Amino acid sequence: MRLRFLIFLFIFAMITGSKCDNDKSITFCGIKDPVNNIDWLKERVENSEKIEVMKFIYNESEYMAITPCPGCPDSMTEIFDCQGNRFCTIGGITGRNTCPTDFLEKSEKQLVLKIDYK
Repeated sequence: MRLRFLIFLFIFAMITGSKCDNDKSITFCGIKDPVNNIDWLKERVENSEKIEVMKFIYNESEYMAITPCPGCPDSMTEIFDCQGNRFCTIGGITGRNTCPTDFLEKSEKQLVLKIDYK
């Protein structure tokens, strides 16, 4: 009975634990479905087992935030402009924030993609 329960629990975790949300209707800097249509972003996502991608609009400019390990205590979020240049970073082991002081408060945010693990 106990073995059957453990097997059921394992199968349930495998089925429900993996999550991959990709909103293909989102545009970034005029490009629809940026996860599949922007090479530098697609490469980062394909090489990750756990990642979160957010779109930010700050001072009428668009930015893409990539968190390679959402929920990890030492994960650093990198924020990129339309050309793929790093604009600023938040977090990491030191908790550093190189973004403008009002960036998080004044930005519109939209989830683009979240993969819990593959």
